[in-house]
Amino acid sequence: MINAYCDGAVRVSNPGVASCAWVMYNGKGEHLHSESYYLGPELRSNNYAEYMGLIHLLEWLYAHQTRNVVIHSDSKLVVNQVIHNWECNGDLKPLMSKAYGLLVQGCHILKHIKGHDGNKGNERADGLCNAMLDAHKEEYELYLFGKN
Repeated sequence: MINAYCDGAVRVSNPGVASCAWVMYNGKGEHLHSESYYLGPELRSNNYAEYMGLIHLLEWLYAHQTRNVVIHSDSKLVVNQVIHNWECNGDLKPLMSKAYGLLVQGCHILKHIKGHDGNKGNERADGLCNAMLDAHKEEYELYLFGKN
């Protein structure tokens, strides 16, 4: 069984500068693959970043014809909206629809996991988000504050 963990992060404020990441492990807990993404200097909400972590993961799974993955997210909002436990309106609705379609198409399972609770997959995804934001700090500070 493959387990994957996705996450999103923002800095400066919420909305703020955003990134997202995901990591995947095999049934023995061995790292298979991970990716992280800078979502640009434009201000984004934390919910947007969390959704993008899930969507990037689901798109990668689809492109690599990988099915039946158990996906973990520390965002209660994203998990409950995507599995239709909670209503979704506004700007997040297109993201929810895309995530739901890819989730169902791949026969994946989406579960909530408590964040910052020592889970290596969640901690790794969070670390990748922060490393991506660190790598782009000079760029977003120049964009937001006009300084180097």
